Amino acid sequence: MRNYDAIVIGAGPAGSTAARLLARDGASVLLLDKHRFPRDKPCGGGVTLRAASVQDIDLSPVAERTIYGARFSLRLGRAFDRRHREPLAYMTQRRRLDQFLAERAAESGADLHDGEAVREIDVAEAFKPAQEGGVVTIRANSDTYTSRILIGADGANGLCGQALGLRRDYEEAVALEGNVQFSPDIPEDWRECVALDIGGLAGGYGWVFPKGDHLNVGVGAWKYAGFTLRPKLAELCERYGFDAGALTNVRGHHLPLRVPGSPIARGPVALAGDAAGLVDPLTGEGIHMAFASGRQAAEQALRVLAGEAPDMSGYQRRLDRTLQPELTVSRKLQELFNFAPPPYVAAMRRSEKFWLFFCHILRGEMTYLDFIHMIGPMRVAVDFFAGVAERHRLSRVRALSPLLRGR
Repeated sequence: MRNYDAIVIGAGPAGSTAARLLARDGASVLLLDKHRFPRDKPCGGGVTLRAASVQDIDLSPVAERTIYGARFSLRLGRAFDRRHREPLAYMTQRRRLDQFLAERAAESGADLHDGEAVREIDVAEAFKPAQEGGVVTIRANSDTYTSRILIGADGANGLCGQALGLRRDYEEAVALEGNVQFSPDIPEDWRECVALDIGGLAGGYGWVFPKGDHLNVGVGAWKYAGFTLRPKLAELCERYGFDAGALTNVRGHHLPLRVPGSPIARGPVALAGDAAGLVDPLTGEGIHMAFASGRQAAEQALRVLAGEAPDMSGYQRRLDRTLQPELTVSRKLQELFNFAPPPYVAAMRRSEKFWLFFCHILRGEMTYLDFIHMIGPMRVAVDFFAGVAERHRLSRVRALSPLLRGR
């Protein structure tokens, strides 16, 4: 049995960020992941400038494309391009990004055990005061470990939240994606822009994201509309001249959207990233919140280890104060956007101001809260119509439920 100050389960963007920062500041850290690295993970692989700014390490070694613009369409109709003079996002593959982040954590002093699955989490002794020896016990494939702090970053369906009795309230979206290999007949302009098709999926959109040697093509929607994803993916491929039958590495994944106030910390335990449901509702992007929540979890853990805080509850309070308001506004904008997408697509095409707002969000120069402050009294209308849109969506879900149960 080996003892650590902190154990982090899951070596994705949230877990590796937390482990690196803890180890950098002198804590003994074990970083566990059930997969052997490098390992692939379903994800669009877009790291916005806003997400990159949260890190204090250079991510350029794993950036395969730099994105300056977007190609928009409404329900697979005629497309139009928008371009920005500064980078908006970096495209990578999660197999490269996650390995890079895990290696940086190891270089900072964390013990990285990849390919080691957790079999059991014992919290029976975890909620004693630290001076009485309260510990978390982790039983993995090859050994048993104890620690004062546990950070769960093992994804939406991970073991940590289940084992710890943290009832994570979240709504759920789903996505389906595949890859198209670059070939001479694919236009060169795909290499610096993404494609976003709006309005054709319930609560989501279709995308084309360029990588080093391929295009990632995908569709996302609310879980109740998951049965539409495969035909929608085929339609998206046809629209852009790709052979849907030639897609490689086709896979689906879940996108958890946290309900405000949902518990993500208890005693010496905290959840970060997808494990906490921290995905941007409007964009479906989770890397920014993974980086940010991993950082905040590490900072609270260091306070606990230093005797400055009794437990990890301060992490949830801080996150609810700093990150959750952004997610809440994004959720309202998502409801509005998907209730009536044509006006927003038209604004993106014709309004330089609207396009620049989109760019400023991606670059981290503005936040969703800045937008709400910017529109002043109109925020009341946003709240009202977002509520109308949500009620309309829920009534549609209720109407479809008998049909979905019969599938």
